[in-house]
This record gives sequence, C-alpha cells and structure tokens, in this order.
Amino acid sequence: MKIICTTVVRAAKQGDIHGGLYVIDVDSSEILHYAPYDKEFVNDNERGGERGLRGICVLPDRIIVADSAGFIELDIEDYSIIDTHQNQEVFKSIHEICYHQGYLWATSTAYDAIVKMDLQFNVLGFWEILGENKPDHKILTEKKRIDPSEKSENDNYHINSICTYGGQLLFSGLITGLYDFDDMSVNCPMPYLSGNILKEFGIAKPGTKVTKAATFIHNFYEYDDYFLANFTTFSTLGVARKQLGGVAFDAALIPRSKNAKFCVDDIAVNNWNRGLARSGDLVFIGSSPARILVYDLNLAEFIKEIELEQDIRHCIHGLEVLE
Repeated sequence: MKIICTTVVRAAKQGDIHGGLYVIDVDSSEILHYAPYDKEFVNDNERGGERGLRGICVLPDRIIVADSAGFIELDIEDYSIIDTHQNQEVFKSIHEICYHQGYLWATSTAYDAIVKMDLQFNVLGFWEILGENKPDHKILTEKKRIDPSEKSENDNYHINSICTYGGQLLFSGLITGLYDFDDMSVNCPMPYLSGNILKEFGIAKPGTKVTKAATFIHNFYEYDDYFLANFTTFSTLGVARKQLGGVAFDAALIPRSKNAKFCVDDIAVNNWNRGLARSGDLVFIGSSPARILVYDLNLAEFIKEIELEQDIRHCIHGLEVLE
C-alpha cells in the first residue's frame, strides 16, 4: 500500500525549504518519492502562514496538491509537476481539499470560506461560513454565497476539514461539530474528551474535577461505521463507533516521537497531529516531527510508525491513501 503526504515546516525563513511531498510504501516504510518545497512566501505567521504544502486529492488521472493559495497538478505515475494554479484573491491558508460530485472543493481557511471549482480550477462558488462563539467551542449557523472580493480575513472559525460521505459534502472548523454543507445540519456534534480519559492519559491530574474538555480538531471525517478525528490539543485520535451511538468519542493516545530533534522555537511542538486517512481497518495519522502513525481499529492500538523527519518543525499536513 502507498500513501502520499505533505508537510509544513514551522518557523522556516524565507529561502528555506518550508514543506515537502512524500510518497511512502507502508509495508516497507520506504520513502519512494520526496520533493522539497521552497517557493517564496511573504507571510510572517511562524505557525504556518504561507509555508508548505497542504491538502491532497487523488484523482484517477492526476494528483492535486494544495499550497496556501493554489494548487499543483502532479502526474499520477511519476509525481512530476504538470501545472500550477494560483489565486490569492480566493485562497488563503488552504487546509484540506476534496473531490465531490465532479468538482474540487477547498477550505480557504483564513477567509472562513469554502470554494467550489471545476477540474480546470475555475472558481464556481465562494461561500463565507458564519457562526457564533461559545465559551469553549464555536457553532456554525449558515453559509453565505458572496463574491470573493467581499471576503473577510477574520479566520474566526478556522474552517480546516472537508470530506465527502454518502453523497454529502461535510466540513468542520477548529472547535466545531461536523456539518453538512448543503443544509448546514450537524452530522456529529462538537467532540469532547471525558475527564476519565484526560486523567487516564495524564492530561488532567488525579483529584481534579474535570468532567470534559474541548479540543482543537483537524481532519473530522465520517465513514459508514465510524466518525474519526484528530484531537490535536490532546495528541489523540478520536474514534466514535456508530453502533454505540455514533457521537461518544473514545480516544487513542498518539505515541510521542522518541527521536525528536528540538530547536529554539516557540511554535513547533513534538506530537502536533494533523493529517488523517483510512484504508479498511487501518487509520493513518500524521504528526510532528514528520511521521506517520498506523492505527488498527480492530486491535484498538497503534501498530506502526514511519519516520520521515526528526526536526519537530516538520509537520504533516495533507495525507491520503494513494493505492
């Protein structure tokens, strides 16, 4: 089995390599292809900004990889660049992309927007996502179709995850539930981790009165049998089995890297988890320093780690099963 992933290098400076593309053989852990990314950027947000490569969409005839403000088309066989497409008026800090009903969809995260495109990257729709701020989470209330020139740069909801399931286009923000784009209904409420889980993992100290806690969420996806999400705040994989009610999340603590190389930096952290893909009972999770963790849903345990980098600034962002 092959997977493909992208990275962002936190706090990279102008002229540095600030991301990369990897194709990996899961069985052998071999890196089959690596392409560094060093395009010029102007954003000073050390957490990421315009750095690196982002979401991935694998099509039958090509691979689409996003960067902050556009897309790179890759050959499906040798991963060479076919073409590039940039549009900074529409896209800023793209996080995830997907293919749905013949179209490409992307989260223009810094604009709190979702964008629809044809396969030639012509923009067919731009929707601002609106909502309400609550004490420990956010509620998304409506989508508003606007001209991209009317966009805001509030990044209030940090719309970062988008996927397709059962004919629906689903999306979520950093601390929101999972929403149906069509009618803005909630497919899965905002997840929380229980106090018992937090104490079990040593996140909450024994004797404290923590009953539940919200988490930053990345890659919030629905499948026939599970909801899966990266609970980034607590370095855990969130797993909710639909047979058991569908919205009660258990969590699997993601192992920390034993070979992490630290640097003097306030942004990069060990075990920042983003990027998620599934094949059968295997779930692939991206982490920092750049590595892939393989989780077996049947065994309910992590069974493999594939190390790509040791510098904690290198963070997985996009992750998909290639074949």
